[in-house]
Amino acid sequence: MRAGINILSIIIPIAIVLMITVIAFAVYKISYKRKINKRLAEGRDADIKPMMSPVKFVVTTLLGTIIGLIIVWLIVISVFSAKVSKQKKELAVYPSIAFLRDEILDDSLFAGYKFGDDIKGYMHFSEKYDDTLLEIYVAKQGVYEMFPTILVASDYVGDRNKDDIIACERIKYSFYNENWGDILCPDSLVAIDVGGYKGEFTFSYDLYYSSDAEHFLNEEPDESYKFDFKIHESGSIACPQLGLTVDSWD
Repeated sequence: MRAGINILSIIIPIAIVLMITVIAFAVYKISYKRKINKRLAEGRDADIKPMMSPVKFVVTTLLGTIIGLIIVWLIVISVFSAKVSKQKKELAVYPSIAFLRDEILDDSLFAGYKFGDDIKGYMHFSEKYDDTLLEIYVAKQGVYEMFPTILVASDYVGDRNKDDIIACERIKYSFYNENWGDILCPDSLVAIDVGGYKGEFTFSYDLYYSSDAEHFLNEEPDESYKFDFKIHESGSIACPQLGLTVDSWD
């Protein structure tokens, strides 16, 4: 299969060059005949500019076509490479989300975390919405480049059985969103790493009062809370729902 593709990559450019040359020569031949007929009809007094010989025309056309195709090919490769490079760069710096619980949490830098604990190097925000508690941690400047930018822990304090509740954490930016859904686990962390991303994204926390997968996939959440984050060019973090501004970010 690869050999067939390699042969085609040689045959197609040659065919294009030959086709362009044949078409150009056909046009040249028509023009050449008209000028000869005009000279024969008007004699030496005919005002006709000299034309290059057929051989010279074919050689010139071949060389011009080959050079033109090479230039076009280089431009296409340059544009394609630039787009691929840009896409790779964008993918590399977009926010990503990970769920740290049980063994994964124990093997992480946040081993031993219990719901509501302070985490060194992070600003700590405690938020209560109806029967939902959220502990949100935003990295300070000193650890911003080395650790996850945002950490979130959650708990439910209502009358329902926690084992029958699914929590879904989601980040959304531009054209893409990523989410995790699982049974509530207060002593766990959702880690959001923004890398080198600069721009806006939304973190959503949704609760579904059912452990049924169909309900989770097809129904709207029973509770939903959103936090709009903005990473500025300076690297500072703002979030109006947390009262976090560029000036207040530590």
